[in-house]
Parts: sequence; C-alpha cells; structure tokens
Amino acid sequence: MSQCTVTISASRKRTKMLITEGSDEVMKAVLPAPSPGRHPRALQTLLEGLALMLGQAVRVVVSAADLDETSFFGLTDDFGTRQNSVYYTVEVVEPRARRPAKKIPGVGDFRDLRQLSLVPGDGQ
Repeated sequence: MSQCTVTISASRKRTKMLITEGSDEVMKAVLPAPSPGRHPRALQTLLEGLALMLGQAVRVVVSAADLDETSFFGLTDDFGTRQNSVYYTVEVVEPRARRPAKKIPGVGDFRDLRQLSLVPGDGQ
C-alpha cells in the first residue's frame, strides 16, 4: 500500500481536500472554511480516523492564503510551525497565484473558435 496524501487548501470561503494514494484519487471534499467558532480538533480527528482506517500515518500538505487559517485547523501553531502527530505529518506550502490566461483584448469574442480547437480533426 502506497502512502496516502491529504492535500488541503483553505480560504475564507471554503476548505478543499483531496486525498490521494499514489497517483490515484481516493476522495475529494469541500468543507466549511476554518473559523474560531468550529471545534478546534475537528480536522485533526478526521485525519486521525483516516490514518486508523488505512493502518498507516498519512502525509498532510496544507496551503492557506493566511497563516491563521492553518492554525485554526490545529495543524500549525500561531507561528506557522507544523504540529505533527503519530497519525500524520504536516507540510505547509505557499499557495500559488493563478496566472490569468493571455488574451488579446479588444478584438471581439473568440469563444466559438476556442471550442472548435477542442474538436479532433482528421489529422490531414
């Protein structure tokens, strides 16, 4: 059995979670955003249960726009220091800024041509 990785991305609106085992996606989830009003050990308990179910410690990769969002989970302290457990190891990564697609402004709408480029041709 290959190692299970839980990748978590937190924002002010929601928390996205992707669980993979090797290159296989095992589970996807969209959860509420982290907040001080939620139970402080909710995510930790979920990760512990997952590790117990799999019979091995899981790798957790967490990314958040704000350090407070990771500390609400209990996966880091207030200074960003990861809080590992016997059930999981934590890695904190910086979120990547998405670069908008390059488009030439001011010459009209080309959505129909973009869609046509997706249709396979006869290769001639």
